[in-house]
Amino acid sequence: MQSHIKIKLKFKCIIGILAKERVKKQKIIVKIKAKSDDFLDYAKVAKCVKNNYKEQKFQTIEDSLNFMGANLKELFPQIFYLKITTFKPKILKNAKVGASMRFIFKE
Repeated sequence: MQSHIKIKLKFKCIIGILAKERVKKQKIIVKIKAKSDDFLDYAKVAKCVKNNYKEQKFQTIEDSLNFMGANLKELFPQIFYLKITTFKPKILKNAKVGASMRFIFKE
């Protein structure tokens, strides 16, 4: 049985390199697409992602993506495909900026 999950999370956390971003939480949007050959519990994946963003207080979106890719693969070894996109929707007026990373894990 193959499992494909899609998750879209919205929450506030500390993320950024500017001084004001290091003290005031800002809204982010995290989208996750994952595939595995076995059951993948989307609730556990979502909780893990949200908790890590809140605890780690990343400086860059790219750092957060690299960390989350490695962390999710460690916690959910059955994942063979993972795409994570993180947006900072309030950082620029009239723009939703962000970055994404794709991971393909081979056994």
